[in-house]
Amino acid sequence: MVSIIATVLVLGAQPAVPPDELLTLAPGWTATVVATVDQSYVGWDVEIGDADNDGKNEILTTGCPDSRLYLFEKSDTGWETRLLAENLAERKPGMGLAVRVADLNRDGANEVVLGTGQEGEGTAFLYVFRTDGMTVTPLAVSRPDCNKSGFTHNLAFRDLDKDGVDEIVSAYCSGGEIVRYDLDPALSRIDARLLHTLSGSGEEALIADVDNDSAVEFITSNSFREGRARVEIFEFNPEGELVLPPRIALEGFEGNSCFYASIAVGDVDNDGANEMIVGWKREQKVNKATLVGYRVGDAAEPAYTFERETEDLDMGYFEKMMAIADADNDGKNELVVSTRGDNMSELIASQHLGHVFRYTVDANGAVARELLANLDDRYAESSWLAVGDADNDGLNEVVLATGKGDRTLPGTSYVVMLKR
Repeated sequence: MVSIIATVLVLGAQPAVPPDELLTLAPGWTATVVATVDQSYVGWDVEIGDADNDGKNEILTTGCPDSRLYLFEKSDTGWETRLLAENLAERKPGMGLAVRVADLNRDGANEVVLGTGQEGEGTAFLYVFRTDGMTVTPLAVSRPDCNKSGFTHNLAFRDLDKDGVDEIVSAYCSGGEIVRYDLDPALSRIDARLLHTLSGSGEEALIADVDNDSAVEFITSNSFREGRARVEIFEFNPEGELVLPPRIALEGFEGNSCFYASIAVGDVDNDGANEMIVGWKREQKVNKATLVGYRVGDAAEPAYTFERETEDLDMGYFEKMMAIADADNDGKNELVVSTRGDNMSELIASQHLGHVFRYTVDANGAVARELLANLDDRYAESSWLAVGDADNDGLNEVVLATGKGDRTLPGTSYVVMLKR
């Protein structure tokens, strides 16, 4: 059963590992260990946003093995750690896989939306919470019959039907269900329906104007199938319904079929238009990855190659591990990518590199790479990331939520803030 926690509050907690022991940084960057957590993965997702509606941002994470929801907030005395809920998967071990902050019904107050991962049988849960920063109030929960899969792969928001309330769209592993959740204005009821079933596993869910036509599209990764990974871009009709089949289906890179694809959308070259970044993994058990930036029009055309078949990106999965944002506060966007090395989860050998890279594109289109952070594999082998003003100083930071070891067992993980 879900446990709603009356808050665990740690004021000015001292980290078990100092930052310079936990990781090494690129010149000009500093690190703060926000929290040390007794979970093997404090975050399979990390979010920066005003979750408690106090006018200031907080950090939220959700991970495993106890499928918890954490809130971390900067105060005058240091970072406070608040455990808001646990056992959200309603079984242990279980996973929290996606967490987002959004004002779903446009009433001026944000909600927290969370999707789970089920380690055993059963389908994923979708929760809508409201929090005052100390406790959470469940508003609605859904575990729909139309979904047969147990793992939530991202959460996308948009008022598709123009009723004043955002819908939530998610993709699911391993059955490939794309599910839409409609809420009433009071956010007390969720109606779920199946929009589409992919031929492979649903590994991403994004709603963005990827082709810069002033209308949003739905972008997903149809993958986790040997040689059949596809990035699929769907249009919405005027009523907000998904148009089938996808307008664009991108199958691998440079003629190479792939096993997996990860996706991010944003203006990486600062030309005022979005690009689509795809991380391609050719073979499941060969840890080489390729990162390509595409311009999307009638087709998806390669514009930038950030990496080509490199082992530096370890296992080559980047869902919720890529961000296009101004991480260094120079007024220009960059691409920030973290890596996974958790072979205990995927049963694939990895080097536990714990890398975080920052890529820039200059005015001439030249790509440069910086190893922003290198996690010590004694403490962390994977990290998930977000970019935003986490400490409310008016500047962006990169926040990492780490993981190490067997995700079904207890462990130790860290929330780390990087600043330039």
